[in-house]
Amino acid sequence: MKRITPSVLILIYIIILCACNNENKDLENALILAGDNRPELEKVLSHYSQNPADSLKYKAACFLIENMPGHYSWKDTLRINRHYKKLDSIAAIYKHQEIKVKDSLYRLVQSEATFNKEFVRDIHILTANYLIANIEQSFDVWQNGEWAQHVEFDDFCEYILPYKSSEIQVLDNWREYLHDYCNSSIQDLRYCPLYKNTAYHACEKVNRALKDSLKKRIFLDDLFSVRKMNTLTQIPLGNCEDYNTLAMSVMRAKGIPVVIDHTPQWPSRSLGHSWNVLLETSGKKMLFEGLGDKPGSPNKEERPMAKTFRKTYAINKEILDLHREEKHVPSTFHELCMKDVTEEYLKPYNISVTIEAKHSHKYAYLAVFDNEKWVPIHYGRITKKNKVTFDRMGKRVVYLPVFYESDGIQAFADPILLSISGKQISLKADTLNKQTLTLNRKYPPHEIIYKVAGRVKGGKFQIATDSLFKDSVTLHTITELGLYGREVNLSQQKDSARYWRYYGPAKAHCNIAELFFYEKDSINPTMGRIIGTEGANRKDLRYSKTGVFDRDALTYFDAPQNSNCWVGLDFGKSIKIDRIAYFPRNDGNFIEPGDEYELFYWRNNQWQSLGKKNADYITITYENCPTNALFLLHNHTKGKEERIFTYENGEQVWW
Repeated sequence: MKRITPSVLILIYIIILCACNNENKDLENALILAGDNRPELEKVLSHYSQNPADSLKYKAACFLIENMPGHYSWKDTLRINRHYKKLDSIAAIYKHQEIKVKDSLYRLVQSEATFNKEFVRDIHILTANYLIANIEQSFDVWQNGEWAQHVEFDDFCEYILPYKSSEIQVLDNWREYLHDYCNSSIQDLRYCPLYKNTAYHACEKVNRALKDSLKKRIFLDDLFSVRKMNTLTQIPLGNCEDYNTLAMSVMRAKGIPVVIDHTPQWPSRSLGHSWNVLLETSGKKMLFEGLGDKPGSPNKEERPMAKTFRKTYAINKEILDLHREEKHVPSTFHELCMKDVTEEYLKPYNISVTIEAKHSHKYAYLAVFDNEKWVPIHYGRITKKNKVTFDRMGKRVVYLPVFYESDGIQAFADPILLSISGKQISLKADTLNKQTLTLNRKYPPHEIIYKVAGRVKGGKFQIATDSLFKDSVTLHTITELGLYGREVNLSQQKDSARYWRYYGPAKAHCNIAELFFYEKDSINPTMGRIIGTEGANRKDLRYSKTGVFDRDALTYFDAPQNSNCWVGLDFGKSIKIDRIAYFPRNDGNFIEPGDEYELFYWRNNQWQSLGKKNADYITITYENCPTNALFLLHNHTKGKEERIFTYENGEQVWW
């Protein structure tokens, strides 16, 4: 049987809606779409229409049914449930095993998940009993519980009421078995007047209990997503979406109002991100990560963000119109149930573009770069004057205006930089005014590199006539962070010596990745016998002193002691070194001698090559490059990470 994808389900829904009389309400449209399952849904409406006291529950039932066409589940429930049963059974086996054993067992079972990945719309399968039970349970924790007394009905419909936390979730009694999960952590809050009935403290306690019980560990393998909540409480690892979905489910089962927000794609690196949002008792919205820190803790603070959406149960009518009017829609907007909440996170700006190319589209998109390709993250309707405005966009981001067609995106304008001041700058390459680029990286030094960059600060380059460096002389002390390969110019020094070394600063384990000693007018480094502190802080010998001269930027000296360690060369005779180049501990994105690189710039709606070059030093230079351009440097020898940049005041500026 041909696989039915969510986008196909959306198309079916659109066709049915278009066939309905415009005077029909959303509820009637949904009931028509339910087909043979309509009687089940009408039972729910009938159940809550008998007693005036149930008027609010009737309204909640209408909300669920009206928006149910936007939600779907696995069709092959037999095999899905069989797979979850297998995961549940091995949980008992790996419960007391080491982490490696747990991981291998879990990955093995997950990799064997084979079934037809077909979907069925919830509105065709949900029973009256299931919906009624869900409504009753959600109303109970809302109206009779301790943590949702501040929640108004409209927020209740999104933060507590939905019968599922995510698509393809198993439609079982998840509220029932999660209601008491980690409950001991919040039982004592009722005895403190300050904490009693406060959603914040309940959320904090439950999230901490989840973290302690599950030992959060992130993995990024492309395995089958577990969406059976009881099973999700037992698996040994997951990604941010898994943990946030589980945390939200547990919170909602207890009546703690929580939703999930996400950015579909970071504008300055690969991947997107999701997190939870708590509707706190005061009415404030507080961020937290499932199984992470307490609500309100910093969450990717100051990282540029292009767009933020909230996962909703309600269908977004704008996205529905997008599907109705455009033949092809990017995967970012395959889901109908989300809304733009960018303004809750940053001060946004509108971006307006005039379309000069011929086209037949009614919508255009803004895309950001994900290290490999451009990913659409927002849409805008094209006016009759061939203009499009993309509203509420984050600044400090480079965007590319594109159409979306059957074979993917098609750029129709130059990249746009929305500056830190909110100014819209067109990056139209100027090929008449040229510049020379000296490049030292192909990818920016992100957080993990910044954290170890200080381990060379205070390091010394020394010489001696004695192999034990009893008469050592310091020629240079490093004062900069180790964010890329650097050169120490010694041409003005008159000293020569047989023994040359790098002496690491205190508490840095002498972390240095590569050393290059150059004599005057030489393009190749001079080699000698490797000397220095013996041993390593780990078993892998690649992280001993020999790793500093193996011409592998990803290995580095990790000395056995954190201080008073060194590495260097015995040249066999006294020599004069003209300059020293060095790589600090790094991510492999420096310019490496011997690797082949190719520089590109964006022009005429595509990348244009400025040629390939083999690097012969820790920097690589390209002459006759355009100004006001967007660039990308590719390493053909190794590595995957690369990032767009501009070149300003002699430096790479990353976007």
